[in-house]
Amino acid sequence: MKPDPLLRQIAHWCVNLRLDDVPDEVTHVAKTALTDYVAVTIAGSEMPVARKLQQFAMQRAPQGNCSVFGTEQKTSMAYASYANGAASHALDFDDVSWATIGHPTVTVAPVAFAAAEEGKLGGESVLLAYIAGVEAQHQIAKWVMPQLSEQGWHTTPAIGVFGATVAAGLLQGLDETALTNALAIAASSASGVRGNFGSQTKAMHAGMAAFNGVNAVELAMLGVTGKPNVIEAADGFAQCFTGISSLEGVEVTLGRQWDLLENGLVFKQYPCCSGSHPAIDCWDALIVERGLVERGLVGKELGERVLDPDDIEYIQVGASLLGPRELVCDHPQNVIEAKFSMQYALAARLIHGAVGLDQFTDEAVRDPRVQALMSKIRMRVDPELEKLGFIGTAPVKIRVYLANGETLSIENDLAKGTPEKPLSQAEIEKKFTSCVVPRVGEHKCQHWLSALANLEAMTFSELNQLLNS
Repeated sequence: MKPDPLLRQIAHWCVNLRLDDVPDEVTHVAKTALTDYVAVTIAGSEMPVARKLQQFAMQRAPQGNCSVFGTEQKTSMAYASYANGAASHALDFDDVSWATIGHPTVTVAPVAFAAAEEGKLGGESVLLAYIAGVEAQHQIAKWVMPQLSEQGWHTTPAIGVFGATVAAGLLQGLDETALTNALAIAASSASGVRGNFGSQTKAMHAGMAAFNGVNAVELAMLGVTGKPNVIEAADGFAQCFTGISSLEGVEVTLGRQWDLLENGLVFKQYPCCSGSHPAIDCWDALIVERGLVERGLVGKELGERVLDPDDIEYIQVGASLLGPRELVCDHPQNVIEAKFSMQYALAARLIHGAVGLDQFTDEAVRDPRVQALMSKIRMRVDPELEKLGFIGTAPVKIRVYLANGETLSIENDLAKGTPEKPLSQAEIEKKFTSCVVPRVGEHKCQHWLSALANLEAMTFSELNQLLNS
């Protein structure tokens, strides 16, 4: 017997999923991701692009039941998802998936929270919708990656729209047929090109995917149909986005394999493109830990400027294939460009002493010392790393050429914050407080942390109070 179309199989699994079916380890990763999402969304809500999307939402839907994080605004489910998705991605501090080489939570979580408010649902519904949405979109990613990314698509919206659709569909009570139609509609809504990295549109991509997911569900609820085989069909999603002409033999493994368990998520230490994170880690280690103190080149305290830029002739950064495709700003002039710059990441650590939220301002980027050092940093694809293919882990090899003739070599395969090198619970909470306390204060911050740790037990009344506190 011929198997059901792929989207129908995905919809069948999603509508039948119950939280009791989910392994505890998956639930733990999901709650950590939702906690991280709240942190980066509240912090990101003050970014210029987030402010513009908040204004846009109120122009389009000035009334509604759904909260816009970091504000007192209420708008529709679709526009709250749009504004919160953009805010959550605005700092580029949000989590990353190996499955998509993109950002899964910022397309699914905005919808899960907004749809829960719209439907007066509690934390268990948010958690289940998030897990189903992420697992569903990563199932599709298995069939189309890395080819989709190689073609220049930004995977966050191009694949994330499916996760957003699942989250909205489940919380709006769609049955299998309606959710299949919604996912097919989403396939024609998928978009987002990497050519917009380094601009405000990149952050908007996450909100766009969330918005399109909600719209796909609302259209399906009105009876709009789509082709259930649109992923694998001729001229369907896979072929158009990747050039893959056949998905014959692929399997839907949802429930048998859990991507949140097997691949996990990357939780960022630095508010910039993850392609620079392994480089920042080993550069920091060189500055702080290597035996340069004895030669008078390195200071002893973390955060101190420990290597005089005048000692550096130039720095050669060897990246993998994805590096130059993501880190597209060699000499940034503003904070958005700086988030996609290997040169700024390394220069900021040396000149400013850290690569944190405080270092991503226009003033910090335009510091003449930073601008001068960036001109000494060159990035290219390393021949050995090129052999690894189009991977998202961003391995790096760095050679520092000093004026005295010395050459320093460092390399790193993985950044801290990856599943292989996880952040501790204390580090996760420290990131949360650094994002949230300046915006809402210590008391509300701790309230959020406690509530999110027990999300599955939260009633709608408690969730509503939390979102409006």
